Amino acid sequence: MRIVNIVKRLMIVATIAVVAISCFKDEKYDTLMRIAIYSQNVSDDPIMKADCDIESYAFNVVLKDNWEVKTWEDALARRITNVDRPAETLATPDVVGVYDPLSEYQVTMQLTSPVVFMVVVDKTNKIYAYREYEVGLNLPEVLTHLHMYAWRKTGSANGWTVVNPFPDEAREPLVPKEDDTEQEQEQEQEQEQQ
Repeated sequence: MRIVNIVKRLMIVATIAVVAISCFKDEKYDTLMRIAIYSQNVSDDPIMKADCDIESYAFNVVLKDNWEVKTWEDALARRITNVDRPAETLATPDVVGVYDPLSEYQVTMQLTSPVVFMVVVDKTNKIYAYREYEVGLNLPEVLTHLHMYAWRKTGSANGWTVVNPFPDEAREPLVPKEDDTEQEQEQEQEQEQQ
């Protein structure tokens, strides 16, 4: 009986120790944001992973401050503007993303602030996207998708605002149509015969 009481007390002490240790765990904001970007230049193109000139960056901001990228020139200059106080701009990002077109998630950004304002710029297709994001505590990695369709006008999806500053610009398909490929092959054959 006495041994049982000792074992119970030891179990209680061990449980209290485990709870106490977990209460003092380091809490930090340090999340690797990984973004898979998909493109579509014209509406009948297949949706495909972006393989173009992509730039990404983020600013550490205050929660619920209302930021935006006002123009294409601002997106290229890495400049954001406070919607409620238009004279307030930020032009030195706290984070600059890494782009690897061969990776499944092409853009990565290391986020170390509770709230960030992220921007992704597709320089090739002349569109950009932005969003505010609350970084989770002790969250090592976040995987997300961003669809940037150059044929669409400005819109929002999955927390992102996608801006097409040149909605009337003619866009080339990302993948040639099969008919075009067959015609090109026929033209090449005719040229070879001549």
